[in-house]
Amino acid sequence: MSHVSPEALVANEEQTARRVRIDYDSGERVYLQIVRIIRDMIINGELPVGAQIPSGAQMKRQWGVNRLTGAMAVEEMRKAGLVVTRPGVGTFVAATPARQLVSLYPGDEVTARMPTEEERERLRTGYLTPVLVITRADGQVEPYSAAVTVLTSRR
Repeated sequence: MSHVSPEALVANEEQTARRVRIDYDSGERVYLQIVRIIRDMIINGELPVGAQIPSGAQMKRQWGVNRLTGAMAVEEMRKAGLVVTRPGVGTFVAATPARQLVSLYPGDEVTARMPTEEERERLRTGYLTPVLVITRADGQVEPYSAAVTVLTSRR
């Protein structure tokens, strides 16, 4: 784990608190919103490897969410390999997934579904992150984690 200064951790905590906006009317589960927001902050470099993420109690205090909701978000991020928890110390960013750019060509089709167990492990998606399945014009099937995949159209 790389070293992150206490000042950076405080700045990141304040940044995280400002960025988190829970939309209770969206239909998306609150803990999944938290996972998505924190995952995006990790991918964008706002929370570097080694940075501490808020605890369930901090999420309750800062964002007004139930401690169990915060714990569910942390568990989902842990399953996806994004964070590690050190008992009695806190939960820290463990990895930064890279965004993956995938080109679509004429005749390609894209669907989204939940991953198989094998895909979940191979793509490190966690249990609730869907996969994008691209069926190429030639019939080849390619699954990608929806969490980090950006699709572009090539004509």
